[in-house]
Amino acid sequence: MRFVRAGYFFCALAYALLFTTASSYATFLSVLIDSKGSITANDKIFSNFAVVADSTTNGGIVDLSKIDVTPLNNDPLDPGLNFAAPLDAIGTPFAHQGPSSALLSFSFDVQTIDHRPLIKDNSLILTGFAFDAGPGAFILVSEDLTNAAGKAIGHKLTFAQPGEQPGSSANHSDVAVFTPTDFVHVVKSITVQGPLTNYGAFLTGFQQRFSQVPEPSGLALGLAALFGGMFALRRGR
Repeated sequence: MRFVRAGYFFCALAYALLFTTASSYATFLSVLIDSKGSITANDKIFSNFAVVADSTTNGGIVDLSKIDVTPLNNDPLDPGLNFAAPLDAIGTPFAHQGPSSALLSFSFDVQTIDHRPLIKDNSLILTGFAFDAGPGAFILVSEDLTNAAGKAIGHKLTFAQPGEQPGSSANHSDVAVFTPTDFVHVVKSITVQGPLTNYGAFLTGFQQRFSQVPEPSGLALGLAALFGGMFALRRGR
């Protein structure tokens, strides 16, 4: 009987580990900010989303209700967030007279759920953008990182311009490496500039990942617990 009870315990533990680590959902950036919501990606929770500053000139667009935020769970050692947006979410219009711009800065926190100091680096990748015929437009996405004590631990800068495709330039990605920590505060700044008539540009996607010190994944622990439960049940019979 003792083994049977142990088997049920291990099976329940396996279920919790396997299915809670696999949970994921998508939501709009505006909802995360207004509701003070959070998103979990593997063993990390992203929370306290807030607008630092935003401004537009001459038809520029910043619409947080169209920026979709999705957890990246496909790599247990490198989870993060994917930001995706349609052409009319953040940028300068393809038809405008004179200079146009769109500026957005927002912040959020990321920390390990169990508060272990596992986060060791952070990457930023531009995954989508669109330009019209104006050669002088550009998109710049930068990021400043601080730890729980408010000390700066990293800075990243990415840049895209007309004639490029996502991934075609080394300027489309950047990485900051730091001493492993359990908490990172992120301030992200997005600048889209169309300096002359019809110099249009839109940012449509970027990814943010937080790599970590290798640890046993939830899936591995869940499978171990499941096999342990099956062994205990079998032995109990």
